[in-house]
Amino acid sequence: MQAKIKKTGDITVVELSGKLDFETAEPFRDTCYDVLLNNKVVFNLKDLSFVGSTGIGVFVNTLKEFSQKNPVPPKFCNVKSEFKKIFNSEQSEEVVNPFQVFEDEKTAIKSFD
Repeated sequence: MQAKIKKTGDITVVELSGKLDFETAEPFRDTCYDVLLNNKVVFNLKDLSFVGSTGIGVFVNTLKEFSQKNPVPPKFCNVKSEFKKIFNSEQSEEVVNPFQVFEDEKTAIKSFD
């Protein structure tokens, strides 16, 4: 997995691409806390895919924890159906879904207004 970080005004857009696996999930966690914490963040998952289940648990837990610790919850866009299923499985009646998903990057950015 690779992450390309760009700024759009005061919003940080993280474009994730490549294959998600266990080896890339841990460095991603570090980047979230070292670079992205305390920022308005949009995660663009358009070019991200995963192979099997290795790394997906760490990835989703990182996103969930980051959503809870960041003062402004991040937004997600261009989320493929397999990730939507995983995101939706993370909610229960007691817990509000921490994942705010938008169709495209522009809409996700506008949602911070």
